[in-house]
Amino acid sequence: MDGKGKIPVNERFQTNIKNIYAIGDVIDGPMLAHKAEDEGVICVEGMLGGVPHINYECVPSVVYTHPEVGWVGKSEEQCKEQGISYKIGTFPMAANSRSKTNMDTDGMVKVIADKETDRLLGIHIVSSVAGELINEAALAL
Repeated sequence: MDGKGKIPVNERFQTNIKNIYAIGDVIDGPMLAHKAEDEGVICVEGMLGGVPHINYECVPSVVYTHPEVGWVGKSEEQCKEQGISYKIGTFPMAANSRSKTNMDTDGMVKVIADKETDRLLGIHIVSSVAGELINEAALAL
């Protein structure tokens, strides 16, 4: 185990013992069921000769409060740290017809995109349905 109590693995999820693999909560990264599920699939594909690859920036996270908070991709802070030129777009849930109809207008959507190419870098949502919406946003990354 490392200093954080996690099991170190390589890009194929192998531990320091060649035929023992580890995924999910016991390795580094967020403790998310869907992250572990993706790692499990990719781990087995690697065992069967495939080339394992996972982009952790495309794994969404959600805090189940009211309103919910969901995010996927880079934050503004990460863009600054990495020297990425970016631009921000925001949309208030109060302007969303479904939110208005349901009288649940708290929240907003924040989109971070590359300043030059418009490539989507991150999405952050605060809304009563952020947990559902953030999965759709992850597909756009």
